[in-house]
Amino acid sequence: MRNCAKSSVRDEEATNSEEAPATAPPVLSVRAVDKRFGGVHALKSVSLDILPGEIHALVGENGAGKSTLMRVLTGAHPPDSGSVLIDGAEIRLASPQDAFARGIAMVWQDTRLAMTLDVAWNISLCHEPGGRVLVDRAAMLETAQRALARIGSGADPLALPSELSRAQMQQVEIARALSRSTRVLILDEPTSALTPAETEGLFQVLAELRAAGTAIVFISHRIPEVQAIADRVTVMKDGVITGTLSAQEATEARIVSMMVGREMGLDFPPRATAPGDVILQVSGLRTAHARDIAFEVRAGEIVGFGGIEGSGQQQTARALFGLGIRGGEVRLNGHPVPLSTPAQAIAAGMIYVPADRQREGLFPIHSIRENAALPNVGGWTRRGLIDAGREAREVAAQMQGLQVKAPGPETLVGALSGGNQQKVVFARWFIGASDVYILDEPTQGVDVETKMELYGLIRRLAEGGAAVVVVSSDLPELIGLTDRILVFSAGRIAADLRSAGATEEGVMRHAVGAAKGDGDGVRDRHASGPDGTAQGRAAVRRRPLLQRYLPGLLLLALVVLIAFAASLAAPYFLTPRNFASMGGQIAPLAIAALGQMSTILLGGIDLSVGPTISLVTAIASYLLSPESGVPITFGVLACLCAGIAVGALNAALTTVLRIPDLVATLATFSVVQGIALIVRPAPGGRVSGEFADAVTMRLGMVPVVFVVAVVLYVVAETLLLRGRLGARFYATGGNVASARAAGIATDRLRAGAYLFSGLMAAVAGLIIAARIGSGDPQAGTTFTLSTVTAVVVGGTLVFGGVGTAVGTMLGAILIILMQNVLNQLYVSAYWQYVWTGALTLVAVGFHGLRTPERRAAMRAAAGRLVARQRAPIRRPGPPHDEDTPQAKQECHR
Repeated sequence: MRNCAKSSVRDEEATNSEEAPATAPPVLSVRAVDKRFGGVHALKSVSLDILPGEIHALVGENGAGKSTLMRVLTGAHPPDSGSVLIDGAEIRLASPQDAFARGIAMVWQDTRLAMTLDVAWNISLCHEPGGRVLVDRAAMLETAQRALARIGSGADPLALPSELSRAQMQQVEIARALSRSTRVLILDEPTSALTPAETEGLFQVLAELRAAGTAIVFISHRIPEVQAIADRVTVMKDGVITGTLSAQEATEARIVSMMVGREMGLDFPPRATAPGDVILQVSGLRTAHARDIAFEVRAGEIVGFGGIEGSGQQQTARALFGLGIRGGEVRLNGHPVPLSTPAQAIAAGMIYVPADRQREGLFPIHSIRENAALPNVGGWTRRGLIDAGREAREVAAQMQGLQVKAPGPETLVGALSGGNQQKVVFARWFIGASDVYILDEPTQGVDVETKMELYGLIRRLAEGGAAVVVVSSDLPELIGLTDRILVFSAGRIAADLRSAGATEEGVMRHAVGAAKGDGDGVRDRHASGPDGTAQGRAAVRRRPLLQRYLPGLLLLALVVLIAFAASLAAPYFLTPRNFASMGGQIAPLAIAALGQMSTILLGGIDLSVGPTISLVTAIASYLLSPESGVPITFGVLACLCAGIAVGALNAALTTVLRIPDLVATLATFSVVQGIALIVRPAPGGRVSGEFADAVTMRLGMVPVVFVVAVVLYVVAETLLLRGRLGARFYATGGNVASARAAGIATDRLRAGAYLFSGLMAAVAGLIIAARIGSGDPQAGTTFTLSTVTAVVVGGTLVFGGVGTAVGTMLGAILIILMQNVLNQLYVSAYWQYVWTGALTLVAVGFHGLRTPERRAAMRAAAGRLVARQRAPIRRPGPPHDEDTPQAKQECHR
């Protein structure tokens, strides 16, 4: 919950300002910077100085150019013209890594955390404590705890970002920036999700940094916060700087006038005088973080949800839209409505504008037209085709009515400012009429003018007869915009207040007082343990490792079970000869799968693995032949170089030409397979016996190549679990944009993965050439599918960001084990293809449930099934009862 920051920090900064006189040379400057994006002139000859030891606020309307300027300063966008200077010397910031190296760090408004790494890894990402290869995990946890404690955050260093509230994710972003040796700290809307106490704590930290000489750029649409914290205020409008004000000159009226170019009233629209009938009625609603929720909303009424972050207000709003609801009854216009899914909520006449517009509200790679029209195209179709004319008219009308600033409806939403993106989200749902509007933080991150426009729009929705629910962490907004306020505390509604007589102190008293007095409230899911004891904390610390290796443990159990069954059904299964044969077959598959895993872990795929193996066997049949006269070392190096060359081609196609991985490697698949057939049109040639003996050598009954494969996997798992390289793989696979913002060279990493995959395929090809003793252009035919299966079965998500080397090794063992068992039982080899494909499908489906969204969908489906099973069965009544409308409706249901 938000209110204005107090002036104590401002007074402290005023005292400290004597230590950093205005005559100090700027630590960071921009001179005549210009930047265009197509037809949009985002920055127009912008010049700005940031002084050491000052908090410099940057304000302006959405689309004014603030974010673009910050992206220039952080190396995300090179300027078209102009210069960036540090300590008076001109520099070139080609990437975020360059900015980090020069002491420039930024906290973005939309979270840039690596969602597949825990909080401690996120805070230390790209500057981890430890050696050059492995990190010091204990020191990392200590660093995270200190950084979080510094800003008063209770986030668990071992938690994943997806397990945190939005406020805690914002705090982790801030802690990450503060953990670096930073000379210039840029904060983009840092308080948008913080409570007043958290905001005050952040301001104290900023005051300390300012006193230590750190330059701070503070971007915010909350003018009272700007007045409370800033030494100077720079205002931007339409890509130019309209002026810079001192703290004494920065009155609210003057800032707003410079932002919008005119005097502007900041009053809320008038409240409803006489709300109508009850439209929305909720009773006994339950979610994971709220229970026993009951309230009503009338036509023409705006009801606000307020409370301390995490008290259940956002979960309740989402439950009304079919997201995370666990029980209760919802009635619309007096009739019960099922709300197991958002589709049911929309069909019933309810819409929801989410707080996280980036992940839940928009499709950034699609146009304004496509985003706004999506829920409405069903009503604009004729014979299966969309009425393009009506679509264009409706979207254009919404763009004009909401004053969306964009070159046209075909502009990509991802290129818009935050405020204009929010308007597009509104436009999507306002094209048609609905009975209930649920708006979660509707004005978060938007400028003053847009905020006033949205206030008027929300009030007009209510005046049109709709019931409106607004969730807001901004106390003045909550009191000024709504008619009633439901104050949430500890997962329950603590008070129902009339907004006209409410005060910020009164709302906070209900929110905090009920939480303190309710010992039976919803427990904080980020507590150290179930009972707060040392055992509880130890359980939490063991949780990440258990989550990491659970798929592998299940796979190991399956391998043991199949092996046990095979030992009973096949008499030769447990013989040393059979185990040695399986070890020799597992090695090339496991080695090739390790390379495949490196690409899938980054969200890509390498379909050229099989043809590369075939090509290497073909080359080996010439260069490693006894008749070739070529030294074995040279032949082996040539084969390895062939694999690396294929990897380099894939890397160039995906990172330089930006061709999607699937398309690029599919093309490479065809090219390399063709070359293999040209080199060796049919199986033939001969591989040196000396080379074959060396590769197929055994230690007892264990092939040496199997031992080599195990060693490779041990190294790989160590690097993934505790290595700097592993963290970069997980971060990039989880979210490329977030990884790039953290300073990871994502293109270089992806290129390295394809080179490694090509090298591993070449090693596998050499092993196969030694086993078969000749060259075969079809030797690797099955390996593309088999390597993908081994990786996916082992627990690596096909979308990237999650996976273990141990799981991939067990996946390879499972595939070879099952093939061996089928052979032992004299089952046709064709069934092995069926087994491999079916195993891949099952693994993808199973591991897909590891994501919270998929688990929520499964819980909702299970809930619907249970509800149907528990529904009473109506028994036939007397004949005259069957003729009543109620009986007919029940029979139909």
